[in-house]
Amino acid sequence: MLVRHELARRCHGALLKLLGSSVYLLFMVAVYTFVFGVVLKSNWSVDGTLPFSFPLTLFISLIVFSLFSECIARSPQLVLAHSYYVKRIVFPFEVLPLALLAGGALQFLINLCAWLILCALFFQIPPLSSLLLPLVILPLLLFTLGVSWILASLGTYLRNLGPLVGVLLTALLFLSPIFYPIEAVPESWRDLMYLNPLTLVIENTRQVMLWGRLPDLSTWSLSVLASAGVAWFGLVFFQRARGGFADVL
Repeated sequence: MLVRHELARRCHGALLKLLGSSVYLLFMVAVYTFVFGVVLKSNWSVDGTLPFSFPLTLFISLIVFSLFSECIARSPQLVLAHSYYVKRIVFPFEVLPLALLAGGALQFLINLCAWLILCALFFQIPPLSSLLLPLVILPLLLFTLGVSWILASLGTYLRNLGPLVGVLLTALLFLSPIFYPIEAVPESWRDLMYLNPLTLVIENTRQVMLWGRLPDLSTWSLSVLASAGVAWFGLVFFQRARGGFADVL
């Protein structure tokens, strides 16, 4: 029922509202392509010329990042937005981040459809390896869920957490290999880049969606285990913190 409510909230009004995020994302891809590709000469440039796939590379990377950032940005206010449940009924609050993630997944699918159409029209038919995309983003879904539980707990007690999360998401946007390949990062810093949970997901997404390469199985398995650990910790943290929700609300 919560998922239906979340989807209805996103779909309310018209189909244009659902497509609005995709249009905004496409606009930002055009801006970033000009700034990072034309002005700053991205590391993807070959002899000073951008490859034709550069906008599509940016687009698919931003689609992955937006799935994460949208859920995380709303998480600190999640319990506060449903405070009437706390005050009136016995309610399983741990399902709130699940409904939020389901809504984010819907927008992800719409953005992905737009990307697939553009890729087929202007670049190439996506390779068969693109069928592995659900497995590639599985670690991100688990990690997002865990962090959402943690932020939903903290945001209930710390009402000013939202602006801080927004600043951190902006920093993470540029600290993730979205506008540049991971090979452009000096080797001495590359290991630190892989501590960012988005790095491996974005790199693997580009490999399976654009270049027809399979992700490394051992690295992917470790990322799934680590993300599942974050999800478990987030759930435990949420369950410990929920006892005081009624008092602060």
